[in-house]
Amino acid sequence: MLAKPVIGRTLLTLAMLAAVTRAPAQNLGPAQIQTPPARSGGTPRPVDRLSGMRGHVFAADTGKPLRGAIVTVVDTRAANPVERQGRWIRCDEDGRWEALDLAPGAYHVSVSKTGYLKLEFGQTRPFERGKTLDVSAGQLIENVDVTLPRGAAITGRVFDEFGDPAAGVFVRVLRQRYVDGRRELTPLAEGIETLGNGGGAITDDLGQFRIHGLSPGDYYVSALFAPPGEAATAAGYPPVYYPGTASIAEARRIRLGIGEQAQNIDLSLMSARYAVVSGVVLNSVNGPASASIRLTGVDAVDESLVAPTRSGRDGTFTLRGVPPGDYRLQVYDVNSPSPAPELASVSVSVIGADVTGLVVNAAPGATARGRVVFEGGAKADTRLYVRSAATVAGATTFSTSSAGVNADHSFELHGLMDRQTFRIATLPEGWFLKAVIHEGTDITDAGHEFRPGEVVSGIDVVLTRRATTVSGTVQDDRGGPVGDYTVVAFSTNPARWGYQTRFVRSARPDRDGRFTIRGLPPDEYFIAALDYVESGQEFDPDQLANWKTLATRLQLDESAARTVLLTLVR
Repeated sequence: MLAKPVIGRTLLTLAMLAAVTRAPAQNLGPAQIQTPPARSGGTPRPVDRLSGMRGHVFAADTGKPLRGAIVTVVDTRAANPVERQGRWIRCDEDGRWEALDLAPGAYHVSVSKTGYLKLEFGQTRPFERGKTLDVSAGQLIENVDVTLPRGAAITGRVFDEFGDPAAGVFVRVLRQRYVDGRRELTPLAEGIETLGNGGGAITDDLGQFRIHGLSPGDYYVSALFAPPGEAATAAGYPPVYYPGTASIAEARRIRLGIGEQAQNIDLSLMSARYAVVSGVVLNSVNGPASASIRLTGVDAVDESLVAPTRSGRDGTFTLRGVPPGDYRLQVYDVNSPSPAPELASVSVSVIGADVTGLVVNAAPGATARGRVVFEGGAKADTRLYVRSAATVAGATTFSTSSAGVNADHSFELHGLMDRQTFRIATLPEGWFLKAVIHEGTDITDAGHEFRPGEVVSGIDVVLTRRATTVSGTVQDDRGGPVGDYTVVAFSTNPARWGYQTRFVRSARPDRDGRFTIRGLPPDEYFIAALDYVESGQEFDPDQLANWKTLATRLQLDESAARTVLLTLVR
């Protein structure tokens, strides 16, 4: 059977992965987001004037209410990360739900039900963004109705190297999605509220698995297994991909339509020699140090089944049962006389032989101190959080940090490495990032290079109410109004299409068919209305290069407010 600690680590890793993945632009049907059909009988509920919203959830195949469906309502403008977890409501026997006493904000509504696709309000195709609902004080939005289609499923069996059924094997699905503007194959974690619904499944005593609630699109299937006693074994089962290969490049694609069942997706495990990775951790004063150690796959598809460990007082550590692959050995929580947190990250390649004698030198991370400056002297009445992030996609060090802003508007971030940019995690309503200044230099997009142990002060994160606004509507090629689309605005300068860029933004229409994009930095932009944009696709430089030939040019100066009429590009 699969060791219990491995199950927990696998699920945790999958749950942390982004879940929006690439799929063909297959329309989920005209009834996906709609007002439900009239029903006879029953007395309408009295209207509660508290701020909020209410609606119904229906099944697409039967038109009947989906009782017990879970509706999640999240305020995207909430500054506090805890508040952004939102609230969830369980539909009653008539598929009705309501969320009252909501603070004014911009809300995303998503709906899930076992066996059905998880959708956002306003979403008509897989993996596109839903529509935001703006709730003002005292406003009650009615008819926030969602119709869920049946999810697709993949079923099959897993066998060991002798052809016998393998129980306790974790089977997962993977698909291509956009990560930091690049397409990557990653495990799917959407709908993973319950094991087996959209993320993965554990095989039973017959080696059978069933993964359901999947959106239409292309998938790959992988099996992960760690036999009992994995920590001491010299052999094990590295990830295997359908139809039975250790190489993802040789994996077979499985294409699913709406509600389609892919059966007999069988895999056979392959035994391989596992390695030992060992060495010593030294702190910044070159002394042996106790530290926490974890081994993670370099690529998102490389699932490490190795339990984290901690080096001894003499700094030595040993990781056993390491499958072949490329890893990052990450060291943190280092015992050191240095007042600053110390950490390290080194590459490790395992090709069957043991990797021994590693010397990992930890170094203290840098500290950044600064303040949030409100242009014009006003200030927001909500607590803010400043975050830093590496300027290079796929950074492998512990260089991202966040901290709350103090009452005097100061902040302090610790454990920084490499080049970092600074942002407000969630901007307060009506405020926008204007610039990040350090010693008179604008480092908003270039960031600052941090050296181990240094303290960098005087970083000003400047917020302003003077922001650009682009709004408008979209028409078809005959001049008729269009209510479902995605608008993408991006700088005409390709050098500004990079990782975590501020110069690319997208928007979906509201319930009246209008779109609004606020806070783009002053610049010249391309702007295009597109029929379908997968979430994250707008940051793909290759895609932007294709879209620019279909776009309209638009100049935005500081505080400019522009209204445009766009024609939909199909």
